[in-house]
Amino acid sequence: MKKIVTLRPEWHSDDLDKGKIKVVMTGSAADPANFQPHIHSKDERRDLKLRAKNPDDELEIVIVRDMWLTGFDAPSLHTMYVDKPMQGAGLMQAIARVNRRFKDKPGGLIVDYIGLFQSLQTALAVYSPWPKPMHLWHPDQKQKRSVMTSDCSPTCGQPC
Repeated sequence: MKKIVTLRPEWHSDDLDKGKIKVVMTGSAADPANFQPHIHSKDERRDLKLRAKNPDDELEIVIVRDMWLTGFDAPSLHTMYVDKPMQGAGLMQAIARVNRRFKDKPGGLIVDYIGLFQSLQTALAVYSPWPKPMHLWHPDQKQKRSVMTSDCSPTCGQPC
């Protein structure tokens, strides 16, 4: 988060009700000091979830740790950056978070940082009734950096 805020300071606000970017996680006082600013109460996490679901809110990027992958419905979400191994039903539920139609949005974009293609193929074979065309982008290090330094908005609908 610090690197993103350094590149895009205008996206950040310490106020939970403001800012284009937030981190959502549970934790405790035993977690590392750099986690502490992002550990919120249940009510604060609920408020952030409501912000994320509101397409009119300025919140555009939410970094989550083991949260909102199941039971979270926000059809306006467009892009998910995955850097955690997943498989099976959990993987299908995770990608379903962004692969929803909403207004002019035809679907979602999954940016795979760790190589989930085989796990996704396996999950689709088990959980999908028909084969679907799929496009996965495996960014190299330079492309990963360019996503955060480009002038592209996180919600522009195009790979940056």
